Amino acid sequence: MGGHERGQVASALVKETLLASAAGADLTERVLEAHRAVMRAGSGSGESSNMGSTVVCARLSDRACEIVWVGDSRGYLWRRGRLSRLTRDHSYVESLRQGDRISEEQARLHPEANVLTQTLGMGNTIPSRVVLELQAHDWIILCSDGLTSELNDAAIAELLTKSPTPQAASERLLDAALAHGGRDNVSIIVVPSRVSCTAALASGWRRLERSALVWLAALAGAALAVLVVYLAKHFGMLS
Repeated sequence: MGGHERGQVASALVKETLLASAAGADLTERVLEAHRAVMRAGSGSGESSNMGSTVVCARLSDRACEIVWVGDSRGYLWRRGRLSRLTRDHSYVESLRQGDRISEEQARLHPEANVLTQTLGMGNTIPSRVVLELQAHDWIILCSDGLTSELNDAAIAELLTKSPTPQAASERLLDAALAHGGRDNVSIIVVPSRVSCTAALASGWRRLERSALVWLAALAGAALAVLVVYLAKHFGMLS
């Protein structure tokens, strides 16, 4: 945080901790371990005291994506030309925005926009988590506030629309953030979904088949009920 050397140390600790046993490990617990690592590193006196970092990380497996974050680094979903924010900043202005006290644009320009309510390395951190089902051609965008403080969501979406590949998207976003001032560190990664069109189509058929089976069962039940009533009337079992 803050662009100082201790912020670089904190972010490096976070990265190393997350990647040390990323495969198969609980992502929330790994983020908490990173939090504890930064706290230990900053527990002494001197320049390393009270250092902190934000984080947003994602794990993609099969059709699922899990995102865990602390602070104001963000995760987005780009799907069929539409940008959706998956995370909610742990910040003072975000609490105002969620309470409908200020608009999105007012939040971006607020004089206390950099005041965070949660960080790694400081205080009692509770990571937030979201899980979503991926579709073919989805992109997951992870970024630091160096991007979102320079570009609003509409500007990000416009650049994504013009980008044929994830690599091109990340380069366009980085160039635009720097062109708008680049007043903070800008970190961006655009991750494409590994779900193929064939797999998505097969999943859709499976859902359709399950739905069809439910309807067939309901129709069969109705037909049986009608048949029972008819037979009962035919043989004089009902008055």
